[in-house]
Amino acid sequence: MIPNKFFYEEIEYRSYTYLIKLTKGKLKLQKTYVGERIISGFDIFAEPSSQNWKDFFVAVNNLNLNPNEPTEEVLDGFQVECHISYEKDLIKFEIINPMFKNFENFRNLVNLLTICSEYPHGLLYYDNEEDDE
Repeated sequence: MIPNKFFYEEIEYRSYTYLIKLTKGKLKLQKTYVGERIISGFDIFAEPSSQNWKDFFVAVNNLNLNPNEPTEEVLDGFQVECHISYEKDLIKFEIINPMFKNFENFRNLVNLLTICSEYPHGLLYYDNEEDDE
């Protein structure tokens, strides 16, 4: 039940870029400051189980997502690009400030797939204490 394509990227201006990309059956995870170069050889991977993938597929389908551009043109520097496909697209969008219904639920489902020893709460987990360090 592994998708044919899994690409999810969040860019927060003056903060981080988060990239999750399916590579050889694993999810390659990257978290860098915007503008920072990626150093090869320090790759971090998450390996969701077959059940995790199946649960993700069912849950995303049940969200009935309809990605659309926000009605307000607030440019605060948050952009998401996503393309996940199995035999056909499950979801695909590129939106600045995605505020469509169930986006946060979808983001949480993506985050669950990224749980690994390096990111025990997932790559997209936000912790206020992390910013104080």
